[in-house]
Amino acid sequence: MNLKNKPALQTILIALLFFITLLIWTLWQFHFNYMVSMYDTYFHSQRIYEIRLAFQQHTLPSWVNFNTFFNTGQAVNGMYPDFTLWPFVWITNFLTPIHQQIAIKVLIYALTFIVSFLSLNKRFDSRNAVLAASIFALSGSALKDLTNEMQTGTAIVMIFAFPLLFTLKDAVESTKIDPPLIIKTALLMTIVINSHLLSAVTITIIVGIFLIIETILKKNYLAWINLAIAALLTVALCLPIIYRVLRISKTGLLAPFGKGHVISESIWTLFMTTSWNAKSTISVASIILLVIVLIGIKKEKLRQLIPWFLVELVLILFSTNLVPWGLLSKLPVLDTFQYANWRFAPFLGMVPLVLILINFDQKKARLIFVAMTALSYGMSIYTAYHDQFYKTTHSPIVTEYSKTIVPMNDSAKLTSTGINSDTLMRTLIPDYAPNSVPLQKDSDGASLDSQINYLISHHLAVTPTKDIPLTHTATANSLTLTAHNVPKGTIKLPVFGYRTLNYQVLINGKKVPFKIDETGFITLTNQDNYKKVDYHITQIQPTLYRPLIWFSFILFGILIIMLSIPKIQNFRQ
Repeated sequence: MNLKNKPALQTILIALLFFITLLIWTLWQFHFNYMVSMYDTYFHSQRIYEIRLAFQQHTLPSWVNFNTFFNTGQAVNGMYPDFTLWPFVWITNFLTPIHQQIAIKVLIYALTFIVSFLSLNKRFDSRNAVLAASIFALSGSALKDLTNEMQTGTAIVMIFAFPLLFTLKDAVESTKIDPPLIIKTALLMTIVINSHLLSAVTITIIVGIFLIIETILKKNYLAWINLAIAALLTVALCLPIIYRVLRISKTGLLAPFGKGHVISESIWTLFMTTSWNAKSTISVASIILLVIVLIGIKKEKLRQLIPWFLVELVLILFSTNLVPWGLLSKLPVLDTFQYANWRFAPFLGMVPLVLILINFDQKKARLIFVAMTALSYGMSIYTAYHDQFYKTTHSPIVTEYSKTIVPMNDSAKLTSTGINSDTLMRTLIPDYAPNSVPLQKDSDGASLDSQINYLISHHLAVTPTKDIPLTHTATANSLTLTAHNVPKGTIKLPVFGYRTLNYQVLINGKKVPFKIDETGFITLTNQDNYKKVDYHITQIQPTLYRPLIWFSFILFGILIIMLSIPKIQNFRQ
C-alpha cells in the first residue's frame, strides 16, 4: 500500500483508530483484574481454562473436564469443538488466567476486523472496506462477544463471516469445476465445524436453500459437484472432531435442554427487541443500513441487489416463527436448535453492509459509512461502559475463597482463581452428561436431579452407610479424590463415567476394577476400611486420536499452500 496515496493513508488511519481504541479497552479491562461474566461466559471460560492447563502440562486437552464443571469428568471439552481455540490459548498462556480470557476475546475481535477488511477489500474500495469492517466489528454479534457474553465458538465463526458469505455465494453460482473454490469452501467450513457445530448446520441450511433455487432457475448442476467435493474434503479435515464426538456419543448422552421444541419469536419481536450489540436479534446498525438502502435503492442495481436481499430475508425468516419450527424441530439435529434466533440472527449483520457497497457509488457509500462509523464508535463506547457497570455493581467478585453462590442467570466478576469456582451454578449443568444421569422433573432437561446436584456441588462420595466428603487435585487428564474414614464396601464417586471411553482407576496407587452405575457415576469397592484413601481416575485418550489430528493439520496446511500456488490461483482464468 503506497503511503503517498491519499486513499491508502486514510485506510491506514481508519484501521489505526480501531486498534488504538481496542488497545485502550484492553488495558482498561486488564486493570480490573477480573472479567464481568454472565450466562455462557462461565461455560466458555472453563473450556479455555482446561485447554490452558493441558498446554502448560505439555499434553493434549482432555476429552473430559477434571479441573472444571465441579470436577465431574463431564465430557464438555470432548463434545464441544475446540481446535480453533487452541492457537488463541497457546499464544496467550503466558498471561494470568483471567487476563488470558480477556486477551482471547480481544484477539478474536481484532481478527474479525482484519479478516472482514481483507475480504471486503478484494471486492470494494479500500476506504469503504475498512469503514464497513469497523461498523461490523463495532456493532452486533462481534461487539456483544467482546463486551458482554463471551461465546468463543460463534465468535470465531464470525471472524470469517465475510469470506464465508462471498465464497459460498460463488460456490452456489459456480458453473464449472473449480478447485480453488472447492479448497476455499472446505477450509472455511472446517474452521466453522471446529468452532461451533450448530453454526455449520445453520450455514448448510441457508446454502442448501439457495443451491436448490439456483438449480431450478438455471439448471446448473456443477455447483452440486463443487460443493459435494468440498464436503468430502471437509469431512477429511474434520476427522478428529468427528471421531471424538461419535466416540463419546456412543455412550448415550443427555439431550440438550428443550430438545424437540425449538422456540421462535415473531418478526415483530426480532426488530423491536433489538439493541446496538444484538446477537439474537437484528442489530440497530443493520436496521439503519437496511432503511438507507431501501430509501435510496437504485433500479439499475436491482439485479445485483436481489440475491443479497434474498439472503437477508431468508436469515430473518429462519430467525422467526414464520418458518414452521414446530415441524422442523422434529427432525434430527434441528431438534437441538433450542432457539431459532440464536442460530440465524448472528449472521444478519453482513448483508446490509454489502447492500450499501453495491447500491451506492463509492463516494456516497463512503459518506454513509463515515456517519455510521462515527455513530458506531459512540454506541460501542457506551455499550462497553454499560456492560461493565450496569447491573454488575453488586455482582460478587469470585475467587478461590468465595462462598456466596452465583445463581445460574446472575452475573459475576471472575478472577484468575475463580474461573473454576464451585459457586458458579451456571456450570452445574446436564450438558453432555451420560443419559443415565437423572434429571430434575419439569426442567425440560435444563437441570440435573436435585440429589445429584447436591452430591456434585458438595463433592460427596456415597457409601451404603454415609456420604463421604472429598477433596480433589487434578491434572489435564486425571483426577485424585481424597477421603478420610471410609468404610469397607462399595463407594460411588461424584465423577461421570462414559462407557465408550477408557479409564484407569487406582486406590492408593493400586489399580482396581470399577463399574459405571445406573446414575452414570463411577463406582468401585473398598477392600478395607481406610483412615485416608486416594482415588485416582485417569481418562486415557484413544491411540487413533493423535494420528487423526496430525493428518488433519497437515492436510489443512497442504491445502493452504496449494491455494498460494499461481497455477491454482489462476485456474479460473
